Amino acid sequence: VLFLAYLVLQVIYARRKYKISPPETTGHPEFERIFRAQANCSEYFPIFISLLWVAGIFFHQGVAAVCGLLYLYTRFRYFQGYAAAAQERLVP
Repeated sequence: VLFLAYLVLQVIYARRKYKISPPETTGHPEFERIFRAQANCSEYFPIFISLLWVAGIFFHQGVAAVCGLLYLYTRFRYFQGYAAAAQERLVP
């Protein structure tokens, strides 16, 4: 939940930086990338929580916790990469 709060704060900062008022979802390309990355992470969060909960109940809780932390780390890296401009993401 704290991870989602971090992503929401990033969208709020981008809205302020580029002067885009809610409920607008279009505007500066950097804002659109940040908004879309946050929305994508939010869309998959219920699946993640459900699977983490089931894994903790039916399997080993330690392994489930490590997998959960790994998922959050990879989602954080995804957010950073998606928010970056395409020219910065592509390798020559």
